[in-house]
Amino acid sequence: MKLVRDTLSRFVSSGQIAGCAAKIMRNDDVCFEGCFGYADIEKKIPVSDQTIFPIASMSKVITVVGIMRLYEQGLFKLWDPVSEYLPGFKNPTIALEKPDGTYEIVPAKGEVTMRQLFTMTSGVPYAGNDTAAARIADQKGDEYLAEHHALPHTVEYCNLVGQLPLAFEPGEKWMYGFSIDVLGGVIEVLSGKTLGDYLKETVFDPLGMKDTGFCVPMEKQDRIATLYHIQEGMKPHEREYPSEKPAFESGGGGLFSTAEDYSRFAQMLLHGGTLNGERILGRKTVDLIATDHLTPRQQATHNWDTQRGYGYGLGVRVMTDPQIAGINGSVGEWGWDGAFGNWFCVDPKENLTCVYLTTNLPGSHYRFIPKLMASMYASL
Repeated sequence: MKLVRDTLSRFVSSGQIAGCAAKIMRNDDVCFEGCFGYADIEKKIPVSDQTIFPIASMSKVITVVGIMRLYEQGLFKLWDPVSEYLPGFKNPTIALEKPDGTYEIVPAKGEVTMRQLFTMTSGVPYAGNDTAAARIADQKGDEYLAEHHALPHTVEYCNLVGQLPLAFEPGEKWMYGFSIDVLGGVIEVLSGKTLGDYLKETVFDPLGMKDTGFCVPMEKQDRIATLYHIQEGMKPHEREYPSEKPAFESGGGGLFSTAEDYSRFAQMLLHGGTLNGERILGRKTVDLIATDHLTPRQQATHNWDTQRGYGYGLGVRVMTDPQIAGINGSVGEWGWDGAFGNWFCVDPKENLTCVYLTTNLPGSHYRFIPKLMASMYASL
């Protein structure tokens, strides 16, 4: 795949990114594997197959797989109210915004369901979203940290989030938010284990994902790639990463991984939930994850540049129209990305997976990913 190599090399040589790692597999063969640029520019440490990346929201798909194992065991239904498992979500309210910029808190007409968490139609915001509900979440988060100086444990955190106002009526529209983190709390309630321990036992260990988790042990800390502010002359982002289990394990964005580890995960998804004899999910469950679940009304607000031509399944984008997307790919290609420019896809039609990890602040996905996809699909 010379086109892919040239494209990724150009991202680095042109000074647009610090470095990246990618692995593409087709028909169970490695058809491309490469590392480019630096994991640490200042120390001249190149990206290698040993480089560990903070994968941000690519954590979400792993959390979805984890909780769908519990779905297969009959422990919940997609239409269940979340309050059955996290009582903080009982009697939800909405921060109803007014034309003059103020808001009022009103009772919601219905409760948030598990399905709405999976599909990002719950109304649970990310702090930082441009909504009154997000501004309230920001304020409450600051107040909690000022008093406690640390985040609470996962279930407690999710219950506190459930007591905050929603951005809109549950199910009314699509809005990227804290929903998958809440599913991480449900996993802890249903499994009786911490999210990290549960994922290690049910996903990471069976798949041989030895460098994936919510913390990076001290002996591996020097393998973590530095994040770089790519619009500020590659200024390094000073950040400490946990070397021990954090109290709050963010199922929506807290995992670390490598291109090799995540490629194993992607291959498992491609093969209908099984890899090398290890069954993680059933084939029909994977099909359900990778099916567009949005109604036309919800799709109207699923309007990011990177989501043109895509619907949204259970925590993943799903290609529905390559023509609208402007991508020479396949209907049914699916996957997700992460805030630091990371991205992966599963393409059942081409029997292909691709994992691309990088260290961008901001991620600038629309600047890079369509170019990577164009080169990859042109190479088939």
